[in-house]
Amino acid sequence: MSDPLSALPSAAETALPASVRAGTAEDRKAYKAALGFERLLLDQVAQTMTKGSALESSPYAGAVHDAFTGALADGGGIGLAAQLYASMRPQETNPKTTEDAA
Repeated sequence: MSDPLSALPSAAETALPASVRAGTAEDRKAYKAALGFERLLLDQVAQTMTKGSALESSPYAGAVHDAFTGALADGGGIGLAAQLYASMRPQETNPKTTEDAA
């Protein structure tokens, strides 16, 4: 059975925040998945932006989409990856119990 995350665009290890690089392999895998999803979304945005324009039928359309998406993603993206990653991580529970509070 193939890994469904392998369909997402790859992300370099250097694209991960230091805290994620210092974390577990699962942390790195989750953040890379979030980066891949963000890159797919940015590509869709680029395609939508050029729809109906002269660029849509240009032989350079693919290269322009890739450059636009790459520049946004490599520049830190739009912040979606960090938010997705945070939502995928289990919430930290407060170590204090109700007995400690009493």
